[in-house]
Amino acid sequence: MHHFICIDSFKGCLSSSDAARAIRTGILSADPDATIDWSPVADGGEGTLEALSANGFRELTATTIDLAGRPIQVTYVQKGQTAVIEVATICGLYLKRPEEAALLLDTRGVGRLVRHVLGTNVSEMFLALGGTATTDGGLGFLFELGADLLTQTGQPIPWQTNPLLETKQIRLPKEIDGLHVLADVTATYAGKRGAAHVFGPQKGLTVQEIEQLDTRLGDIGKQLGIDRVPGAGAAGGLGGAAYALGASIDSGAAYILRVIDAEERIKRADYVWTGEGRIDRQTMMGKLPATVVAFANRSSVPCILLAGEVTERLEQASVCETIHDPDEETTLDPVITKKRLTRRAEQIVRRLMTR
Repeated sequence: MHHFICIDSFKGCLSSSDAARAIRTGILSADPDATIDWSPVADGGEGTLEALSANGFRELTATTIDLAGRPIQVTYVQKGQTAVIEVATICGLYLKRPEEAALLLDTRGVGRLVRHVLGTNVSEMFLALGGTATTDGGLGFLFELGADLLTQTGQPIPWQTNPLLETKQIRLPKEIDGLHVLADVTATYAGKRGAAHVFGPQKGLTVQEIEQLDTRLGDIGKQLGIDRVPGAGAAGGLGGAAYALGASIDSGAAYILRVIDAEERIKRADYVWTGEGRIDRQTMMGKLPATVVAFANRSSVPCILLAGEVTERLEQASVCETIHDPDEETTLDPVITKKRLTRRAEQIVRRLMTR
């Protein structure tokens, strides 16, 4: 049997490459004659740079500020005149310190890095969204690229709290040619399926803060004409802010899968393996496992989906299972997670071989 593995990272635990290698070991334990093809992948969030670096993009470094305004050196990748920034390297959840209030974090560092990269020989710029700790509607990003953020009286905002709460009027700069957003979700800018309500809880926002920010996202979204745009709510509204500057919003998963020529590799496989740390309702909103399953179904190739936790089964997958047995606790320990991925892959292949 020939297997193609394109599994996303298990956030906070395993990289995409580590997860793929663990599955590879399990497959070969059950079927030493199996042939295996694999690639690191991502959906526009964590791991995007790793996936692109393994497929012809070179790494570059630059200095900007992080989500709390601290100087930080980050890596981005470039191939020809195309550059890709992984936004989580600037304002990712892992950069938030425990004592920092989620409400006060912003995306100015993203805009500052974009400004720097656009000053080089780049003609196309992709922002890979996902895994961020910010919910500022992308206003910090817009500010660094020349937008005027104004109070009700037309004065510049004081930047004493979240810019969403202070900004009542926005004057945008000219649109940026060649700007693209790679989003891992189809969330809208505001509303029950918007940036604050869907992602606010995991970022540490309180119920009251979520309601306050959602109200402001609704107002700003209408001002900018982005309130109904799918994907505008990605990265706390950064997707919508970029859209307001002329960016297209594309599926991050589909972009990565195109770069690695996944469609052709899937067609050559007897089985496709994918997954991520948690399969839930967000998975269905454009994340990598759902996209891989859709690609596999189009080619009539069975798809096996593994996760650390499954709260909502992806019915289109041939197999959708947690790697933990019923009597085992879930864990973020990378050693245990790798062992359980290997074990589950071996068990599944043995089942397949007896059919």
